[in-house]
Amino acid sequence: MTEARLVRNQMPVRTAVAARDTYQAYRADLRRDFFNACGYCGDEDERVDSVVYHIDHFAPKTKFPTLETAYENLVYACRYCNVSKSDHWIGNDAAVSHDGTRGFVDPCSDAYEQHLVRKESGAIVGATELGKYVVKRLKLNLIRHELLWQARRARRLRRDVEQLLALLESRGEDEGSDHHKLLKRYRALNEAIEDYELRAHA
Repeated sequence: MTEARLVRNQMPVRTAVAARDTYQAYRADLRRDFFNACGYCGDEDERVDSVVYHIDHFAPKTKFPTLETAYENLVYACRYCNVSKSDHWIGNDAAVSHDGTRGFVDPCSDAYEQHLVRKESGAIVGATELGKYVVKRLKLNLIRHELLWQARRARRLRRDVEQLLALLESRGEDEGSDHHKLLKRYRALNEAIEDYELRAHA
């Protein structure tokens, strides 16, 4: 069986912040508290249109206007998740986000990672009936989420390669060896891909 893993690299935690007049004024606070990544899918904003990253109202502001500037109701979200979620809500109570099989789970709650998991491939799947509903409603099964997760994994692997190269050099291994050349080729290719990603989303 494929090992389950966390959907996001870090679980977002809304910190105490000063009240603002508009929800847009919380953007910097949300970006910090959500570790520069979408609360729902975990896609990082550095390589995915950070300028147009959205601020989602977990309980929709169209249905619950009193929560429009409530920080505890805001989610830093990529446009794919926010547009897919839209104003959907299962009932008329802002405090009830799901019925056990339909609805949403606050991405800042411990329960989020109980309902959703990420497969080895990077695909996000539902671990429960509610999780499956969230995946379908937010379109968390889009290939972009899987590929961006794989790209993050490749960057982490490059750091491991750099550490290994430093260790080999400290031991005096011949830099012309096939082993050394292969590691350097991987590092150069990974850096080129990252440079392309950054330029493509600049």
